[in-house]
Amino acid sequence: NNTNPSNTIVRHHRGRHPPGNEIYRCGNLSMFEVDGFTERIYCQNLCYIAKLFLDHKTLYYDVDPFLFYVLCEFDPNENRGFHPVGYYSKEKYSDVGYNLACILTFPSHQRKGYGRFLIAFSYELSKREEKV
Repeated sequence: NNTNPSNTIVRHHRGRHPPGNEIYRCGNLSMFEVDGFTERIYCQNLCYIAKLFLDHKTLYYDVDPFLFYVLCEFDPNENRGFHPVGYYSKEKYSDVGYNLACILTFPSHQRKGYGRFLIAFSYELSKREEKV
């Protein structure tokens, strides 16, 4: 019997969150790391969505060399699971050490500080990986 609330929530809402691993949770925000190689269609769809809102976005069909970090709000009241509010992607192996390739906060969730959060998260993750 596992009484850890974090594990209970994720197990209870299986299939109602992005594929990949939940790597961060604080309050109702969670970050999921999604590998472009193992979840190709999901990651390509994130790129298509970004292309709708970013004029300068170059559309790559090859998402295999990228990791995607999807920021979600958790909605416990309506039993609807995790709602993506934005994401950033980065190359798995960057020769020049970039810590992100693309970043998008979905328009309905802008002006909530999520863009700043995604940038700060990317830097903190790069520090942990000793790349910054």
